Amino acid sequence: MYINFKNLDGKILNNKHYYPVKVFYEDTDAGGIVYHSNYLKYFERARTSLLNLLKIDQIKLKKENDIILVVRKADIIWNKPAKLCDTLLIETCLKYAKNSSITLVQKAYLLNEELNGLLVTSYFQIVAVDSDFKVRRINNILKNAFFTNN
Repeated sequence: MYINFKNLDGKILNNKHYYPVKVFYEDTDAGGIVYHSNYLKYFERARTSLLNLLKIDQIKLKKENDIILVVRKADIIWNKPAKLCDTLLIETCLKYAKNSSITLVQKAYLLNEELNGLLVTSYFQIVAVDSDFKVRRINNILKNAFFTNN
């Protein structure tokens, strides 16, 4: 699979967001294997980049609507490890949405000449809260962005 990434935030294709990640020395343990918690960082970067592509400014969302998007739940399944100098492709898609939350499926693949194996699968429930961390309804701007583009 060839994807041309002219935008640093990745690309949305066929209702999925794709975001490339290069594995650096700092991401690995002494054996050159990506430390398990770093996948959380990779997935977070991909979600933020998806919001950027959807034109959702998180600072503006908080300031104008008092909505903060937070991870409530994360389920992660590790299949195979990534290694130093690997290039990964993070795939994100909307699984479902409710009034105050969305659930995203994110997968990390090894990217060489083509996608070369699923490394990690995750499910993230993202909840909208206000400044006092009380659950809020996801406003129409946010809903429309996800449903129009996904």
